[in-house]
Amino acid sequence: MIKEFESDRLIIRGSNMDYLEAIASYYTENRDFFEKYEPERDDVYYSLEYQKRLLEFEVANMEKMISVYYYYSLKEEPDKVIGSLSFSRIRKEPYASTIFGYNIHEAYQGHGYCTEACEASIDVLIEEADIHRIESRVLPDNLKSIRVLERLGFFCEGFERASILIGGDFRDHLRYAWINEYY
Repeated sequence: MIKEFESDRLIIRGSNMDYLEAIASYYTENRDFFEKYEPERDDVYYSLEYQKRLLEFEVANMEKMISVYYYYSLKEEPDKVIGSLSFSRIRKEPYASTIFGYNIHEAYQGHGYCTEACEASIDVLIEEADIHRIESRVLPDNLKSIRVLERLGFFCEGFERASILIGGDFRDHLRYAWINEYY
């Protein structure tokens, strides 16, 4: 799997221990913002030691093509992580599918960085992993995230009632999908 590549404005890097502190800072800086959209995490999650273990796990899974995590930075701020995205449960034929997730630093929203990083990463994944279908789940009230998916060409397939544990409650989600027409 390609471990580092660029888009017009971004440097996109696969999980790498060299960026441990930047990744840990990214999650710590956005803790309150992300808690609205992601599972509950205790204080240990935000420690450097825990982030190191997570990153080691990500690196190992990337080598096996089980999942791929990317972190992105602005070209003019290469040492500051402003977003992350993941392709988990990468499955070969007959499924040829994966589950896609992403987020962006609260202070960097509204500039198209997340869409740009996602588009470039999907292109790399399709080239490297031979994927036919990408699925993503989003909270129905997360309009910014829905717009990212729709700009990327994802379509809403349906409603999943009480599907993911967020903030201590199983919350409803919309399921979006993208089909690789050139598979």
